[in-house]
Amino acid sequence: MKKFFAMLLSLAMMTGMLTGCSNDSGKDQNDGPVTIEFWHSMGSATGELIQEIVDEFNASQDEVIVNAVYQGDYNAAGTKIQAAVSGGNAPHVAQIEITRVGYYSDEGILLDLYPLANADKEFDLDELYTGVMNFSYYNDQLVSLPIARSVPVMYYNKDALKAVGYDEAPKNWEELRDASDKVAVDGTKGYGIALGDSWYYLAMMLTAGGQVYNEEENGIGFYDESGTKPLQLWLDMLADESAFIPEGEAYASTSALRNAFMAGQCNIIMQSSAQYRNLSDNSEFEVGVAYIPMDKTYAAIPGGSNLVAFDGMTEEEEEATWKFMKYMVSGDVSGKFAAGTGYLPVSDAALNSDIYQAKLVDYPDLDIAVGQLEYYVKMPFDPTYVEVKDNIIGRYVQECIINNMSPEDAVENMYQEVKKLYE
Repeated sequence: MKKFFAMLLSLAMMTGMLTGCSNDSGKDQNDGPVTIEFWHSMGSATGELIQEIVDEFNASQDEVIVNAVYQGDYNAAGTKIQAAVSGGNAPHVAQIEITRVGYYSDEGILLDLYPLANADKEFDLDELYTGVMNFSYYNDQLVSLPIARSVPVMYYNKDALKAVGYDEAPKNWEELRDASDKVAVDGTKGYGIALGDSWYYLAMMLTAGGQVYNEEENGIGFYDESGTKPLQLWLDMLADESAFIPEGEAYASTSALRNAFMAGQCNIIMQSSAQYRNLSDNSEFEVGVAYIPMDKTYAAIPGGSNLVAFDGMTEEEEEATWKFMKYMVSGDVSGKFAAGTGYLPVSDAALNSDIYQAKLVDYPDLDIAVGQLEYYVKMPFDPTYVEVKDNIIGRYVQECIINNMSPEDAVENMYQEVKKLYE
């Protein structure tokens, strides 16, 4: 499938189809405002906030009009973007999940933002956190900017854990297992396991001392006990019923797990830092936030999405697109978005903005995820990462937890299949 889309994208570039994004928009002969289209994946309340920010941008100046269009979740939007690029109808700017940036960069369809950034005396790339810029550079080009960045964190029912002697969150796997066992009483569960996304397995693996890729970046970096230990931990906790997977949701349990947590059916889960406001507002107990419990060391795996612009625009459209993109990562705007969602502020200016600091009064754990930037792992900018994460690692995690494959066999299969991608 990847090769099929690569062929389509290459054909699109060779025939000049990528210029389609400028055929029906942009400056006209009357020299009016430039209209650009922005595709995003933020639904519900977060989508409303995106629209509010876009409306404020449009009202703040008279040179650019941005039309924001919701395109579904990251997977749905990715499919639509591939089709649009192949058909010559790419948007000017889009929000894409960070693991897909490498794929689009490898196809050569993204606009290099360096010339625009370097020419802009009001913009300083160095103000953006190094940790959130790790999916922004490709072959000496600046191909994306961070917008909705996150890390996996542990959420826990503070009331339930205090009742069993945990005034603070479990800090390591031993405490995680102990706390989960103690709160699994009266029909409730301890730790809820999300199998719908391999992100959480990788987060645990990193704390066990592994890396996503090896040093040569041609295979997995957890072909040892760092890969098997998280799987064995989950199997052991499922066996003693201190952990559970939502019934009927084994292969897509992330959303069901949030609902179970908010309903008090389980007391500890791992989810995106962007879920803090949602979980806190919709739970009848005090929600705590903490780092992912460690085996050997704390670690944080990058998540979320970046903004990209597609090549093939007119000069006026490029300038308009840049004006909008730099607005989205400005201190006040990033601070507003982070305060309203739980996504990470992308700079000190955002972290220290009045709106973000005010939100910390009501949501004091909001910035715990920011602290994990210290432990952000560097990820290879590999166009195959989506396939590795979702189709290989995720599949064998499920084979182990659901279908009784041993942890050793699961990691062996991951190793062999990823190895084939680089042969």
